[in-house]
Amino acid sequence: MIVFDLDDTLFPEIDYVHSGYRAIGRELERHGIMSENEAVGFLMASDNTARGFDDLSARIWLSHPGSRFDVKWMVDTYRYHTPDICLGKVTESTLAGLRDKGITLGIITDGRSATQRAKIKALGLDRFIHADNIVVSSEIGADKTSELPFITIAERNPNERMFMYVGDNPAKDFRWPNSMGWDTVMLLDKGRNIHSQRINVPPDYRAHHTISSITEIALLQ
Repeated sequence: MIVFDLDDTLFPEIDYVHSGYRAIGRELERHGIMSENEAVGFLMASDNTARGFDDLSARIWLSHPGSRFDVKWMVDTYRYHTPDICLGKVTESTLAGLRDKGITLGIITDGRSATQRAKIKALGLDRFIHADNIVVSSEIGADKTSELPFITIAERNPNERMFMYVGDNPAKDFRWPNSMGWDTVMLLDKGRNIHSQRINVPPDYRAHHTISSITEIALLQ
């Protein structure tokens, strides 16, 4: 069984960030606050999302005092919008190829249920992965800094003889599957990842393999 991380493994998380910015911009334009392009440009100019929301809220307050379009509104719009994201062709063909070979696929992802489920739906991952094999941290009360998500997948698939986890973040993706005897694979950053891979971690946090393209998973079978 091959289990994947979601963000920055199956798709670039920055695509979701930009999708959220556009959702905020569209609503601000619809209500006559500012144009979508202006809002998106303002948010993208910031070095992080939280600061961007603070700065944009302050900008709106200057021209529309008392506006309901505050930081909380932006956060909610961002978290619960319908994402405008898609799988890359290489990722899509790789998942299809693995599925067609009869390999069971899964996802373990950290995050809020509504947000992660919306991403999964927008990407069409249900074409390749059964619902029972999708584990979202908030739905089980534990993230990948604990072993529970990995135990959950293993218990749901008692007949699987081999487990592999494919992720991108050495801070939390590989420690627990390593300890459980899973094979682990880190997909190398192409310069767009939200979380840096250039961090020092203990040996038990490191993946057994590194790959530069998701297509290379086939070579590890």
